[in-house]
Amino acid sequence: MTTPVLIGFVVLGVVVIVLTVVVIGIVAVMVSKLTLHSMNSPLEARIASHYGPAEVLMKDLCANSFGQESLGVWQIRGNGGLVLTGKELHFFLFLPKRDLLIPLDTITEITFTKCHLAKATIYNLLKVRFVVDGKSDSIAWYVSDPHAWKDRIEEAKGEGEERVRPNGVVT
Repeated sequence: MTTPVLIGFVVLGVVVIVLTVVVIGIVAVMVSKLTLHSMNSPLEARIASHYGPAEVLMKDLCANSFGQESLGVWQIRGNGGLVLTGKELHFFLFLPKRDLLIPLDTITEITFTKCHLAKATIYNLLKVRFVVDGKSDSIAWYVSDPHAWKDRIEEAKGEGEERVRPNGVVT
C-alpha cells in the first residue's frame, strides 16, 4: 500500500470515530431529556394529590437529591420533585416512590455546598439542615436556582431579609 492510501484509511478511521462519538452523545442527550419529560406527569400528579396550586410557592421537577445524611452514603439517591409551601419543604423521589417532608419550623440552616455524602459536583447544591426527633439531619439537592430556593425558604420561614422597594413598601 502506498502512503496516500494509508493516510486515507487513518483519516477515514478518525472520521468514523468522531461520528460515532457525536451520535452516542446525541442519543444520550435525547434519552435523558425523554426520561426527565416522562417523570413530569407522574410527579405533577403526586404533588397535586398533596397540594393545591395556590399552596405551592416554588417547585422544581428536576431536583436531584444527593442524599439524606441520616441514611448514610449507601442510600438510593435520585431525581424527583421539590416543592415549597408556606409550611413545609417536600421532596417527592421519583424512584423508588418515597417522600421526605420537612416542616419549615424544623429547618435550622440553609447553605450551599459542592459536596454531600461523598458525592461532589462543580455546581452549588442547596443544603438544608433540619431536626427530626431531636436529632440533626441534612439533605442536599441540585436545583436549577439554589439561591432563589434559599431566599424563598427563608422568606417562608419569616427569616428573609427585609427588602424596601422604591415605593417604600417593605417585603
